[in-house]
Amino acid sequence: MTTETDYLEWLRDHFESSTYWKNLGFTFHSLEKGAVSVKAVVSDGILNVNKTLHGGAILSLVDVAISATLRSMQPNMVTTVSLTTNFMNPAKEGKTVYATADIVNSKSRIQYVNAKVEDEDGVVIADAIGVFSILKEKDIN
Repeated sequence: MTTETDYLEWLRDHFESSTYWKNLGFTFHSLEKGAVSVKAVVSDGILNVNKTLHGGAILSLVDVAISATLRSMQPNMVTTVSLTTNFMNPAKEGKTVYATADIVNSKSRIQYVNAKVEDEDGVVIADAIGVFSILKEKDIN
């Protein structure tokens, strides 16, 4: 890829073509270097028995928002080391939720990141703190 724009377009396709993303209904709301928002419409396939957004779907949304944010800044793959999530409010069917991430420390291979999920009305659904590792080529093979 020759430009940052080309890379971000490739990254969008890379994530959004994932079967996992498709199954959960995730898409990018926005994708810029260091500023990513991933969205999902709360639908039947990601509801829990209480008819609200399943905690596992929330955790997945946070995880992919962090991963995409880190990847938007550098091309290496990343992996989750730890992800602590606090569930604050339910998200009901039909609502659109958005996950964003802020990198706290990007000076090493280990990345510390804060993230949150909000609904379309600005209600915080969850927040999280994650530790991610930037993989080197030798880690992938």
